[in-house]
Amino acid sequence: MTPAMASLPPMESTAGTRPRQRWRVALGIAAALLLGLLVTPSPLAAQDAPSTRAGAAEAARRAKAAALAEAPPPNRVERTFSFIEESRLFGRVFNPPRGWFAQVGGVGEGNGFTLGGGYRQPTPLGVLTVRGLGSLRESHLLGVDFTRAFLPRDAGFITASVTRRHEAVQRYYGEGPDTSFDDRTSFGLSATQVDLTAGVRVTRWLTGTAGVGFANPDIKESSEASRVPGTQGVHDDSSAPGLTFQPEYVVSHLGVVIDTRDTANPRRGGLYQAQVRRFDDREGGAYSFTDTRIELQQFIPFWNLSRVLALRVLAQHADGLGQAQVPFYLMPTLGGARSLRGYDRQRFRDRSQLLISAEYRYEVNPFLMAAVFYDAGQVAADWSAFHIKDLRDAYGIGFRFGYSNAVALRADVAFGGEDPVRLIVGFSTSF
Repeated sequence: MTPAMASLPPMESTAGTRPRQRWRVALGIAAALLLGLLVTPSPLAAQDAPSTRAGAAEAARRAKAAALAEAPPPNRVERTFSFIEESRLFGRVFNPPRGWFAQVGGVGEGNGFTLGGGYRQPTPLGVLTVRGLGSLRESHLLGVDFTRAFLPRDAGFITASVTRRHEAVQRYYGEGPDTSFDDRTSFGLSATQVDLTAGVRVTRWLTGTAGVGFANPDIKESSEASRVPGTQGVHDDSSAPGLTFQPEYVVSHLGVVIDTRDTANPRRGGLYQAQVRRFDDREGGAYSFTDTRIELQQFIPFWNLSRVLALRVLAQHADGLGQAQVPFYLMPTLGGARSLRGYDRQRFRDRSQLLISAEYRYEVNPFLMAAVFYDAGQVAADWSAFHIKDLRDAYGIGFRFGYSNAVALRADVAFGGEDPVRLIVGFSTSF
């Protein structure tokens, strides 16, 4: 998350309340699939224990020889991923300690296939990184950041960054949980963001951060205006707060992260993070607000880490200070590749959001995991307005290609939204 702007959210209208039968169908399908995975028999066979130490050693030798003889040779895909993991190819291409690197994505969902890269140079004072990204849908990002470590074992750090970004395809269906899909509009959003963040790693798993920055969001015309009505031509400030005037902000933020995950593509552990950001409108205070975000993730392994139950809860609330309003383009949103997957990106938008996700991940081989997932979420004017009976839900199946430290490719097929089926392809895990 970009501390200064919360990663300028993309926009996504509500079809009426769906029948309760869909919940039963969704849960029935998920339960059947999970049951099928859980009862899959283990290939390990029980063996009689030898009565002597020599017999035990001989039995172990024979079992190992039999396993090697019976194991099929690795196929081309397995050999490729083995080479990638052993050679650390992904790290050298996408995240090297110094030199040129490539980057895929990073501008915002819905802005087209984004590709670029940058250069990282360690210096005696710290690490300097320069990057640039662009897409065929006219979105782009240019950024420079400098990080300096301090304290013993580099337990502290200071990062200064300057970013210029333009997201050419943002969606807005209106504000609230009951908007109509037919009211879809589109706009572009640009911003220059400056941020200074200091952090301390209290322990291996606990990090605290604090920072201050500047941001000047600016609404533009969408690059898909020929196909989707422009937000500026359909709405005004009463239905889209902040549409006609975008203030400059001073942004201050505090955060804490507890991370006990075993790897970047986790099989066990958890990620628990909270952040509070204050956006101070420098041009009159009409759009000053505070944004609070809490996210909890837990990964529960089964059967020697070959199966994982992944759980996620996300709650966020943006609250105007006094009589101030929250600009519509900075409100929390639901829908898209990483939240309510059965719905279009930024499908629902309001000052508060609640998202609950669960995935049952099943290891097909060391480089491929299948998943059954279920998402439920809601937006509202305030956390107190959430009602379980009004939650929108989505469910589906998917595959994750990668290795222990990264997901190289994710493909999900989602159901339950306004489209019969949604296909999602991404280059990172869902959470």
